[in-house]
Amino acid sequence: MLAVRSVCLQHVPTSSRVSLLSCQTLSLSSLSPGPDQARRRIVEKIIRVDHAGEMGASYIYQGQMAILKNSKSAPLIQEMWDHERAHLKKFEELLVTYQVRPTVLIPVWRLAGFTLGAGCALLGEKGAMACTVAVEALVTKHY
Repeated sequence: MLAVRSVCLQHVPTSSRVSLLSCQTLSLSSLSPGPDQARRRIVEKIIRVDHAGEMGASYIYQGQMAILKNSKSAPLIQEMWDHERAHLKKFEELLVTYQVRPTVLIPVWRLAGFTLGAGCALLGEKGAMACTVAVEALVTKHY
């Protein structure tokens, strides 16, 4: 029996936004149709939501880099962006592995993430960092 927690730890870096509570309580051993469809829907939701979060975060950093690529904050923003892209790659693998469709709002998410990142970066380096802190605080509160 393969627990979702094992899947999360096996496929996703520990610094990602995987819901640990959900990872602890769900099992992938019976995701076939039947009484365990509720579990399947929960697993799908977790992967879909976490994928969308990683997608949004990646586009926030892309927007910040578009504005601040020549600033002293650029290496830090690039490092954070690289981490988010690694997390996003893992969740894209999980989407395929567990046959989960991504949210239909991905195009909106990309635009919103880039716009938020670029807009905050237009306020300067402190604006970009304030955006990052606010988003990460909200994510931490969510989980």
